[in-house]
Amino acid sequence: MKKFLKVLGIIFLCIILLFIALGLYVSTKTSEYEVTAVPFINEVIPKLSTWDVEVFKEYSTHESNEASSDEDLSKLLRWFTKLGKLEGIGVPVFKSIMNGNLITYIIPVKYEAGEATITLTLRDTDGEFLIHYFNLNSLALVE
Repeated sequence: MKKFLKVLGIIFLCIILLFIALGLYVSTKTSEYEVTAVPFINEVIPKLSTWDVEVFKEYSTHESNEASSDEDLSKLLRWFTKLGKLEGIGVPVFKSIMNGNLITYIIPVKYEAGEATITLTLRDTDGEFLIHYFNLNSLALVE
């Protein structure tokens, strides 16, 4: 019984150390992205808010561009024009990191028609970012 409890204690300790290491990794990456990704986000949100198909394609990954046709993207962006002009960008909040190079931020924004939340997943390729996923939620689009 003593041996079983010892083994169980070692396994429990390893799991705790794994979570601590994971937390340190995420914390380090978050700090790194505050310096690199956040300025990119603050630069690209006003450009994306022009709702121009070519601008979206320029800043999107190849996979994202292939996932939808230009016609579908154009329809979606025309719908987003109901929001009006961008009035302000809040502080981007780090949400997650996946596969070591996909980082997700949630960005509160303000448009003429009301507030919105943008969820943006960026692909990091050696400090160069492209948009892998873009989602915009706003009650102003429902009205």
